[in-house]
Amino acid sequence: MNNEKNKGLKDPKLLVLDLDGTLLNGEKEIPEINLRVIEKLYKEYGIIPVIATARPLEVAKYIATKAGNKFKGYVIATNGAMIYDFNTDSIISNNSLNKEQVNSLIDISEKYNLEYEFMTKECEVADINYSYRRDKDPMYKNMENDGAIELNGEGFNFQENMRKYSNEHDIPLFAISGTKKELEVIQKGLKENNLGIQMTEICDRTDASNPDAELYYFDIMKEGVTKAAAIELIQEQLGIEKQQVIAIGDGGNDIEMFKHAGLSIAMRNANSDVKGEANVITFNNNEQGGVGTALLALFNFIKRREEKKKQGKILKAANKCEVQRIKENGKGKIKLPKPNKEGER
Repeated sequence: MNNEKNKGLKDPKLLVLDLDGTLLNGEKEIPEINLRVIEKLYKEYGIIPVIATARPLEVAKYIATKAGNKFKGYVIATNGAMIYDFNTDSIISNNSLNKEQVNSLIDISEKYNLEYEFMTKECEVADINYSYRRDKDPMYKNMENDGAIELNGEGFNFQENMRKYSNEHDIPLFAISGTKKELEVIQKGLKENNLGIQMTEICDRTDASNPDAELYYFDIMKEGVTKAAAIELIQEQLGIEKQQVIAIGDGGNDIEMFKHAGLSIAMRNANSDVKGEANVITFNNNEQGGVGTALLALFNFIKRREEKKKQGKILKAANKCEVQRIKENGKGKIKLPKPNKEGER
């Protein structure tokens, strides 16, 4: 995979969007401004939106279908382990962990008494002994209400025997939860064991039932599986260059795809590590339609710059688009301007 440093946006054709904390709000719905602006970019500029999430494939497909025809191209699920093509109604890439890898990860998790879960093609699977830690996920609540999944009202797929379940199903993604210190030790050990796996950065875990627990997690996939690698495969299918990709996200699993985009945008609600890897930081968070307002500002600027270029003038972002320099960990970052009451700039 090409990991050369981002060289800037050029004739954008692909818009890659993380789901949780990015495209979706806390109720796991897409704010109207996000849909409106993405549709505008698709119709007027031919920019293809692609979902890229750690969520299972059926969840990604559900959101894409709810979002409309503009999203019915490709979806990237389980951090790139699965790629689905709506045009052919087929999974064009499936890089699940093998049984030996999964059993080794279960052994390690249970040895250190750490909670773990699976992402399958259909849903998230967790040990029933940890059900007290989990509130009903609004995503699965929405899917159940729409008849897209059946979890008997639990909002999660709980299992009494995780090892038996894993032996009977493909596991594209394995996640381990614990304190930050515990997970740092586990990650170090996994690297030394050379299991042929890929790990994301350690991320905060939302735990509504116990907000003071300070739980963290990281995702594990087969070696070489990342959102970035999946984007590269789609680029090859469509004949699109790296500089034609815009990537938007908020989590540690988005950092790799930031490096594989002409323009990387971190959400305002992202942590400092993610913001430090992005070219741009949105003004609004995911609850306020940060994706839509950021993209609208960006393309309004591009349109004005094109108009000025025809007049033989140069429009610079630093002083003509009200773009402000801010400090994030000592680095200069770009923050998009505040929207007006209508959510536009």
